[in-house]
Amino acid sequence: MQAEKGKRFSTKNIIQYVLMFAVAIVLLYFSFRGITWKDFMDKLSTCRWEWIIMAMLVGVAEFSIRGARWQMMLSRIDPDSSFGASYHGVTIGNLANFAFPRIGEIVRCGVVSTLKKNTTFEGAVGTVVAERAWDLICLISITFIFAASCWSEFGGFFKSSMIDPNSGKMSSSSLMITAIILLAIVLLCVLGYVFRKRIAKTKVGKKISGFMSNMWQGMKSVFGMKRKWLFFLLTILLWGSFLATSFCTIRAFPVLDALGWKDAMFLMVVGSLGWVIPVQGGIGAYHGIIILAATQIYSTTKGEAATFAFISHESQAVIMILTGAISLIVYTILKRKIARQ
Repeated sequence: MQAEKGKRFSTKNIIQYVLMFAVAIVLLYFSFRGITWKDFMDKLSTCRWEWIIMAMLVGVAEFSIRGARWQMMLSRIDPDSSFGASYHGVTIGNLANFAFPRIGEIVRCGVVSTLKKNTTFEGAVGTVVAERAWDLICLISITFIFAASCWSEFGGFFKSSMIDPNSGKMSSSSLMITAIILLAIVLLCVLGYVFRKRIAKTKVGKKISGFMSNMWQGMKSVFGMKRKWLFFLLTILLWGSFLATSFCTIRAFPVLDALGWKDAMFLMVVGSLGWVIPVQGGIGAYHGIIILAATQIYSTTKGEAATFAFISHESQAVIMILTGAISLIVYTILKRKIARQ
């Protein structure tokens, strides 16, 4: 019985992996469709590699900052937590995300719970939920603030990409379908509120309620830290490093010399949406949205935009894989030492 259950679980994981990988390949194909190899290599030859190296070094700093911030959160459940364990957890988690989307969050909890005997896996998961909740708040806040302050410059991208393509093609039947969908959403929200107590007792309701409760508790736990100011400082530095990475990558391409920090922030926000989509390492999704943004906002050719998207993503992917592989080796050695003790 146990073997059969494990077999079904394994098969399910394989199917999910294949489907997500297929989606990534399809997105990658449509992103680079119509670009010749010669055009791509010609654009690549103009790259200023010293700026790419700088972006990669900033990427390593990102992992260190995230590791330090997570270690602060882990110290609330285990005073013996260390920066080394949390850093290895972050980098190995990044590596795992290239194998299976979102599994990195679980993997890094396993890493720290193995290296630190007083850190439980469940406790580590709670800190990750809290950390991601704060990152989500930061991304949403930055997106809204940026959109509100720079709508005249960048609002056209969202308007042309999401509103205009649909606004002129809405037939009466399409409008009716849209109205029905909106009405159904409102009705579901009302019913959900009215029957919230009954829903909370169901299996799905308990999972949703538990997730929301854990996220809320995790977010509040930050304010109970002794040095919460350091947590917020590290959060600012983390998002500042994301911005610096985007700026360094822009500087690597002569065709984008006219762009500045505001443009770097725009591409950072847009690129973040590509990394969020659940495909292996943001492959295809990141490339597609960056190419769309660069061609529409900056009137670059698709070849120039594709080269920029490729270097921007792959330079960070190389750092993620390299640091993850090194941490995996160190983790394996430390795990063996712990097992012998």
